[in-house]
Amino acid sequence: MEVSAGILKEADVLFASFLTGMVLLLVYDLLRIIRRLIPHRAWAVGTEDILFWIGGAVALFAMLYRENSGYIRGFSIGGVLLGMLLYSFAISPWVVKCSVFLLEKVIFALSRPLVWTARLLKRPAGFLRRMAKKVLRFFKKQLKKFWKAVRMGICKL
Repeated sequence: MEVSAGILKEADVLFASFLTGMVLLLVYDLLRIIRRLIPHRAWAVGTEDILFWIGGAVALFAMLYRENSGYIRGFSIGGVLLGMLLYSFAISPWVVKCSVFLLEKVIFALSRPLVWTARLLKRPAGFLRRMAKKVLRFFKKQLKKFWKAVRMGICKL
C-alpha cells in the first residue's frame, strides 16, 4: 500500500512544526541561562520576553509559509505545542542546569588570573595613589600661593 503525496506533505509539516517548537524553547533556554549568569532587572526580563515572542511568532510564520503555503492548520500549531512540551519536560531542565554549571566553572577558572593580578597590584596601586594625592596637594598649595601673589600684584597697580 502506498501513502499519498498529500499525507506525506502533511507529515513533513507536522515534523517541521514539531522541530520549530523545540528550537523556540531551546532559544528561550539560552535566555534563561544568560539570566542565571547575569542578573537582570524586571523590565529587562520583560523586554527580552517580548522580543523573544515576537521573534518566535516571526519564526512560526516563516515555517508555516515555507512548509504549508501560509495556511494555519490545527495540527501544525499542535505540533509546535507538542515539540515545546516534549522539550520542556525531557530536555530543558538538563540543558539549563548543566549549561549554567559548566559556564559558572569556566567563568570562575578564567577570572582567577585576573583576581590574582588584582591582588598583586593592589598594594603598589595604593602606594601610587597616596603619592599622587600628596603631589597634587603640594601643587594645589603652590598654585594658591602663586594666585595670591598675582592678586596682590594686580591690586597694587
